[in-house]
Amino acid sequence: MKHPEIIKQMVRSAIRKMAFMALIFIPFFAEAQNKEVLTKEQYKVIEDSFKNSGKEFTRLFYQTIDYKSWVHLLYGDYYREERGIGLCTFKDSQLEGAIDQLIYQVMNIQVKELNPKKLGKRFVLTRDLKEDSYLSITEPLIIGNYSFILFKYRYSESLEVQKKNHNGDWVYECSIPLYVVFVD
Repeated sequence: MKHPEIIKQMVRSAIRKMAFMALIFIPFFAEAQNKEVLTKEQYKVIEDSFKNSGKEFTRLFYQTIDYKSWVHLLYGDYYREERGIGLCTFKDSQLEGAIDQLIYQVMNIQVKELNPKKLGKRFVLTRDLKEDSYLSITEPLIIGNYSFILFKYRYSESLEVQKKNHNGDWVYECSIPLYVVFVD
């Protein structure tokens, strides 16, 4: 009779260990599955944004930001005019339509960690918020043939608009300065 009792104890012990291990590892698997990532096309938008900057390297905050309040500036009379908005003109009605859709896209942006292996060598990712020279960006939003990416520096913010050309490259179209702080 002792033999079946030993087997039951071993089975209970094994079940307890498996349950304990599951409790430990489930949060790690859940986090890995829930962590949003940028698409290949969004990385291309980031790369193409800096293609002609002339800088040897660019410091980027290691993750995108989910900063959303700036989008409301695009819809007031202060920035928007009949001819366009900021440095963007509405010669192409698709651009105006994309900007009109932007508010709905911005509400869904999330923080996404940038993968240094998917960015070019010119990019240096930083976690230090005290550095003056770093740049925070939102995840690139792609609407039709236009992409939008918010650049947030320490003393300024602007929305860069790019248009996809026939080669599949994202080319600077225009920008919308949102604010600039002048310091002595």
